[in-house]
Amino acid sequence: MHPKRLKACLFDLDGTILDSEPVYFESDRAFLARFGIDYDDEFNRHMVGRGVGEMFRVIEERWPESPLNAVPWAERVRLKDRHYLDHARGRTRAFPAVVRLLDVLAARGVPVAVASGSSPEVIDETLRHTGLRERFGVVVSASEVPRGKPEPDVFLEAARRLGVAPVDCLVFEDSRYGVLAAKAAGMACVGVPDPRHGPAAPEFARADMVFAEGPETLDPALVMETFFT
Repeated sequence: MHPKRLKACLFDLDGTILDSEPVYFESDRAFLARFGIDYDDEFNRHMVGRGVGEMFRVIEERWPESPLNAVPWAERVRLKDRHYLDHARGRTRAFPAVVRLLDVLAARGVPVAVASGSSPEVIDETLRHTGLRERFGVVVSASEVPRGKPEPDVFLEAARRLGVAPVDCLVFEDSRYGVLAAKAAGMACVGVPDPRHGPAAPEFARADMVFAEGPETLDPALVMETFFT
């Protein structure tokens, strides 16, 4: 087990704080279909946790003739994000167990940050729509660092902004790429894989703690006892 008495918590956003992955899938599938791209279940499972940059890279490889590839990169991101935000409003909720954990962390004075593959606009708007934006003094998008997950950059930047050493941070992640990124950053990690995607990927064995049935079953008392006492 990882040493206790850590000093900060870093949270992935989609699928970890917010039950947004099914909403993202619906939105992305409809958006990409307009450009002749079949965003099926298998493609979606491959992309969970990777970020928009990796999605567009894969699309360029698999669908080189798609008119989407002719759209400037920044405009692709803007169009995809706008489609998602319009679709997600009123459809996305926070996981209650994660909100309870945030309450406990706040009461204990533990600093928290969001480190997500989503764009800054999407992070900000979805957190505001769910009433959680003010909980996080630090929010980092993968678009702000050189490399997305499974590289550690987004977590290292979040720790830097919090003023906490990476070894003193605890990461919460629902994706295998996020777990790999957390461990590459030298951080402890709690895995919360979504059971709707099937059995947890082998990479979750590297996490320090796993709630195999996802964020709905996260136990704040156990987390605090294990890592903060």
